[in-house]
Amino acid sequence: MRYSDEELEEFRQIIEAERAKTLDELRMLRERLEDLNTYETSEETGIYSMHMAEQGSEAYEREKTYAQIQRMTDYLRKLDEALKRIEDKTYGICRMCGILIAKERLRAVPITTLSASWKLRGKCPEDGIDRVGPDLGNE
Repeated sequence: MRYSDEELEEFRQIIEAERAKTLDELRMLRERLEDLNTYETSEETGIYSMHMAEQGSEAYEREKTYAQIQRMTDYLRKLDEALKRIEDKTYGICRMCGILIAKERLRAVPITTLSASWKLRGKCPEDGIDRVGPDLGNE
């Protein structure tokens, strides 16, 4: 049981578009971090030192930007793993249940490896059909 080659191609396009968007966001975050670090260096060499409150704010912004870069990097890794699963033709198969993950879920969360049933309730659907939405509880 797996998605057809045509369906896998649709998912590949979704993932590649998401990957391009994420790479662009990552580039902007790295530029922001560079600007923050450049600003800090120029302030340290200036005649007047930066007020302590401004120093704390700058440090907070740098930490926040580092964390966002880390999240984006992790997301890119997961997108690449999803592309590998498409190549292997295992994309869209729940790693816990072995059922096909609902297309709606894959479109919304293209990196997922779990069916909605497993993710939300911790168990496989009794009828082997992954459902997203109000009918999830009607198993």
